[in-house]
Amino acid sequence: MPPIICVVSLGRKKGKTRLIEWLIEKLSSKGVKIATIKHSMEAIDLRGKDTYRHLEAGAAETCYISPRELAILRRSSGSIEEAISSLNPYHDLILVEGFKRSPYPKILCAESLEEAREAIKQIENIIAVTGESIPGSGEIDGVKLLDRDGVFKLVRGLVVESWIKGIPNLNCGRCRYGSCGKLMEAIKRGEATIRDCAMRRFLAAKITIDGVEVPLGAWPQQLLRELLRAFIRSLKLRDLRLEDARRVVVEIDLGGVEAGESAR
Repeated sequence: MPPIICVVSLGRKKGKTRLIEWLIEKLSSKGVKIATIKHSMEAIDLRGKDTYRHLEAGAAETCYISPRELAILRRSSGSIEEAISSLNPYHDLILVEGFKRSPYPKILCAESLEEAREAIKQIENIIAVTGESIPGSGEIDGVKLLDRDGVFKLVRGLVVESWIKGIPNLNCGRCRYGSCGKLMEAIKRGEATIRDCAMRRFLAAKITIDGVEVPLGAWPQQLLRELLRAFIRSLKLRDLRLEDARRVVVEIDLGGVEAGESAR
């Protein structure tokens, strides 16, 4: 799971969207792949529109496509977890506008220190406060005060930490840096991303043996994924739809212990 950060405030028009836009531009220029979630109490689909009618008639979901946009619509519980699970799993960062009651780390947009103090009392897990009238350094009630550049460094640091954790430390020699350690240093300097790792450039399948990851290039990963898909389809499961699944986990015990027997 990539880092998930909510940008929140006590009210509207506090600069949340402007900050997210700026972060997307800055981080994308550094090779960070970003997904966003926007929390709203207003309906997206309008009553009487064709897509609304499709869903009301019983469609599980409907796709709206135009020459410039594609949107998947479905009835929702309104939870942040549902929104996260609906996203492509291969992003480096998820920025959320809103959801101040969620458990995820939050950056608070505030217009004054007094407003920030009140928000810190009401909202949990605020890791930084920012705003046009907020000092760019120091702390308030144990929370960092940051200007935009400080917020950028904070968020990029979380992405870098996530990237470094994702490097398998196999020293396979397939990347241009020659070793995982040198690649990690290049990532810290801002000269590389996780996609410079030959094993993370394409991630469709992974094998670990007793906790040790086996090096797999793009073609073996694709082959393993398609073989597993074909095997699952052959089972003709009634209650599970492979088309709706996001992730499949397979565990194989090589000890040969049969069901009902205890390992010796």
